[in-house]
Amino acid sequence: MAFLSIILYVSQVALAFLPNIEVVSLLIVVFTLLYKKDIKYVCALYVLFTGIQWGFGLWWWSYLVIWPLFSVVVNLLSGLVKENWFIWTIILGLWGLIFGALFAVPYIFIDPAFAFSYWIAGIPWDMLHCAGNVLIAAVIGKPIYKALVRIENNNGINRDHGMHNYLKPWS
Repeated sequence: MAFLSIILYVSQVALAFLPNIEVVSLLIVVFTLLYKKDIKYVCALYVLFTGIQWGFGLWWWSYLVIWPLFSVVVNLLSGLVKENWFIWTIILGLWGLIFGALFAVPYIFIDPAFAFSYWIAGIPWDMLHCAGNVLIAAVIGKPIYKALVRIENNNGINRDHGMHNYLKPWS
């Protein structure tokens, strides 16, 4: 599971030069569909890596809540949406739109007016985040998911537990 956190982190750093364009959201959906509940821990470790690189400011606490929360929401929706990539693309677009609002929540405790203005000022960036998520999910979402399912099936990974079968000899 730590390797999945590294994949999230490296993908975020690789695209850091593009404002609000990232594959982390898509990868969290894919990983959650494959490994279920374990991904909230992957997200928390990813956030730790970002904090180590970028510093542990107030933004970091938002990340620590937002990314694991996203994996929990994806896990809850996975039973309804299953492998429908059109719906996941829409969900990823909506995620991009609401990300800034969720990110502004901790600022409410400092100054509600500031939190609101922070969120409103970020709406153009949220729209870019939405467009990026939709484009990325539409182009590479399903192929990445199918490739990982194929790799998982060839390597004996147990989708219910997110672990290799040979690591769990008692199952």
